[in-house]
Amino acid sequence: MTDNYKTIEHQIRKYSFEFLKVSPEPLNMLETLSKNNPQMIQDAQKPNLLAGAIVYIYLKQNNLNGRGGITAKSVGEYFDVKGSAITQKAFDVEFWLEGRAKHLRTDEPYEFIDKDRFEVNELYWEFIESPEADDVKKSIKALKGMVKKDADYFDPYITLHEYYLMDRDFKNAIKIMEEGFKRAIDLIDNNGRFPDELPWGFIENRHIIRMIFNFGMFIWANEDKDIALNIFMELLKSNHNDNIGARYSIVAILEGFGSQEEYEEQFESKNGMGLDEMALEEWFYKAAQKHKNVIGWWLNLED
Repeated sequence: MTDNYKTIEHQIRKYSFEFLKVSPEPLNMLETLSKNNPQMIQDAQKPNLLAGAIVYIYLKQNNLNGRGGITAKSVGEYFDVKGSAITQKAFDVEFWLEGRAKHLRTDEPYEFIDKDRFEVNELYWEFIESPEADDVKKSIKALKGMVKKDADYFDPYITLHEYYLMDRDFKNAIKIMEEGFKRAIDLIDNNGRFPDELPWGFIENRHIIRMIFNFGMFIWANEDKDIALNIFMELLKSNHNDNIGARYSIVAILEGFGSQEEYEEQFESKNGMGLDEMALEEWFYKAAQKHKNVIGWWLNLED
């Protein structure tokens, strides 16, 4: 039994005693997780985050969370982590609690396809190709107008973040990314369930996938790689074709890179035209072999 397991067990037992009338279910979940993915427990850099996620899953399954119940924020405050971190970690833990076979089930998968947002989409791409896009202040104003027009179309959030950085308005740069990510998750959420299928093949979904992926990159570089890893895992699980490239980011995090930019630097093509795809693929498959406990299920899909 690892030190992390003992720490998590102690924290869950203490929370259960104080709030859950000594319910054994969270401890049973920990035992199941230990059987399905012991590496997750062994490698946990924040055992308190894992303990909080297990508790939160128990609360969700018993309808004790949310409005009128125990919120992710309050669970996070107890375990000294952010509520958003608890929510994201819960996605990953649930995957392993259910087991890979159940996650990859074909019966009644939850597929999300967004509605057509043609009007604001057309407005956005007209702006990108216009001379106005060269003016930071005018661009910020235009993009804020698009967000107001359709708050659930997410490409303007990503671009607005970039313009805020150009303008050195770091407070609003952070705020717009957090707002976009939260709205994207709220849009696709099905009672706490991330879509089993969020296909890139439907153009309507691409702005959502880009928003979630870009937030993953943002949080990876600025705050918590564990949350970023969970985000990229959800994207990969919901789109096995992985058009966005979440698999590379997953392995890069596991290999210890501090950001998307840092790991991509080693694959910049000599002609300056993007990444050297062959070198990237060679690196990925070699590095992924060391992390089969996390990404082995995806590698097996290719066999």
